[in-house]
Amino acid sequence: MAKLPINTDLQQQAEVVVRRAERRVRCFYGINLPEALIDFSLRGRCAGQARVDCNGKTTLRINQQLLEENLDDFLTNTIPHEVAHLVVNWKARKKCQRPRPHGSEWQAVMQDCFELEAQRCHAYRTYPARIVARPFVYHCGCREHNLTNIMHKRLSRSYQALCKDCKKPLRFISRQSP
Repeated sequence: MAKLPINTDLQQQAEVVVRRAERRVRCFYGINLPEALIDFSLRGRCAGQARVDCNGKTTLRINQQLLEENLDDFLTNTIPHEVAHLVVNWKARKKCQRPRPHGSEWQAVMQDCFELEAQRCHAYRTYPARIVARPFVYHCGCREHNLTNIMHKRLSRSYQALCKDCKKPLRFISRQSP
């Protein structure tokens, strides 16, 4: 998949919403949550990622493609979802705790502070970040299996794989052209 062109208007909209959400949690909880570094390089099926390092520095990674394709819902739900992760992880870091990603603390931030339903996953149509080629054809007792280069190399070196269905060993047949 080709790299997306930078859409500064969307990035600015997202940043405004992130800063608003950060101000909201600072006021609601009376904390000094640092301003997050925002990175728009996330790809694949994940809409966003929130990270807090051991020094308390916060980072939000945003999937620009999903932001573009689902703008309203992304700004309304996904950004608060990720900021809620920042709050929970930032507070837990001080106590050397590791809260569950969508546990009770996170749910409380979503419901109490943002007044949103605490949904674990988005329902955006997504695409894998990359497509892995499976050019190596193997056969067992019941069907053909298309395997990756990594698995083919393992099988060529004394590793033996069995079919999950018929439990027979996989045997190399051919390599398909890409």
